[in-house]
Amino acid sequence: MPLLATPYPHVMNGLAGSTAPAHTFLIFYSSVENGKMWCPDCRDVEATVKRAFDGDDKPKGIIYWVGNRTEWRTPSNKARVDWNVHNVPTILRIEAGKETGRLTEGEILDSAKLKALLTGQ
Repeated sequence: MPLLATPYPHVMNGLAGSTAPAHTFLIFYSSVENGKMWCPDCRDVEATVKRAFDGDDKPKGIIYWVGNRTEWRTPSNKARVDWNVHNVPTILRIEAGKETGRLTEGEILDSAKLKALLTGQ
C-alpha cells in the first residue's frame, strides 16, 4: 500500500472500530518548509521509511505532519496531545485503534528494530 501523505479525518477515524485494518502505521514527520522537512532527523529517515511503506506489497503507512517548528513546540500540538509523540520522526504501530509499538528518531534506521515493528514482533 502506498504511503498516505494526507491523513483525512475519515482515514484517522478508521484506525479504530470494527472496520479497522489489522494494523496501520502512523509516521510523524515535521512539515515541509522551503521544499524540505525542517527536521534533519526526519530527512535522515525519509528514504528508509519510503522503502518500508511505499509499494503495493507494503504495510499501510499514514504520514502525520506535526507542523512547523513553532507549532511543533507548543504543548497543545495535536500529535503531542492525541498520540503522546514528543520526538520526530516517530513511527507508531496501531492495531484496533491502540498503539502496539513505537520507534523514534535513530531507532527507525536500525533495520532489526524496524523489521520487528513492521512484523509485530
